This record gives sequence, C-alpha cells and structure tokens, in this order.
Amino acid sequence: MKSDKVRQLATFYSLSGKQQKVIVMLFEGEMTQEQIADDVGVARTTISAWKKREQFCQARDEYSQYMLRSLTGEAVLTMKRLLNARSEMVQFSAAKDILDRSLSNAQSRKISAEAKIAEAKLDEIRKGHGTGEVTINLIRSDRRGQDGN
Repeated sequence: MKSDKVRQLATFYSLSGKQQKVIVMLFEGEMTQEQIADDVGVARTTISAWKKREQFCQARDEYSQYMLRSLTGEAVLTMKRLLNARSEMVQFSAAKDILDRSLSNAQSRKISAEAKIAEAKLDEIRKGHGTGEVTINLIRSDRRGQDGN
C-alpha cells in the first residue's frame, strides 16, 4: 500500500520537505499564504514563486487528488447517514447528490424525461382536459448530420 502511495505521489515526494509542507497546508486551507510562509520558514514570495513552477503545480494536483480519493469512502458514508436526517430538505439533497453522482448521463436524462411526462400528465388531469394522456413531440439531436445520415 505504501508503494502505491509513493507511486501516486511521485512528483510530490520529489519536492523538498518545505515544499511538501506548503502543499499540505495549502490543501488544508486553514492558513493564509503568509501564515504558511512564517510556519515553514520561507518568504511569502518564495511560495508565490513555487506556485508558478510546473513541478510544484503537478505535485499539488497529485496531493489533492490523492487526498480526495482517500476521503471518498467517508463522504459516501456521510451522505448515507444524511438520508435519515430529520430535515426533509437535507434528505432530499443527500439523495439527489447520490443519484447525480451514481447515474450515467443517459439514465439521468431518462429519469428527467419520465418526471416531465408525469408532470405533464398531472397538469392535464388538473386542468380537466381528460385522463392525463399527453402527446409528446420528441426532438432528437444526434451526432449524425441533419439529414439523418
């Protein structure tokens, strides 16, 4: 497992200890750049210069991605717990977020279309225009040319 971490953070580990510490502190977002500079023992302008270097930027991206991947499991469990929250709005937001992240675009479009059809049927019934039968005009855009070929 440790070798996997080293592999995923190769650029990060190629930096000096001070640069690594700066990246960690920037990720945590609890201190200003000036406070970080004081804590690490470098000038604020040094950190600004590091942030312009490609290697530092790549290391920062690596670290961020690694940390976010490691927090994904905990975030999913938190969302699962929020499904049982007292507030219906919190429950809805958690459910929507989970569905948005787990469904493919095609599944999401299908569910959205089905919801719109149900809403249209309900509107027809409310207006007293019948039994809720709705005529749907489909407009399909595809990757082929407009002539359908």
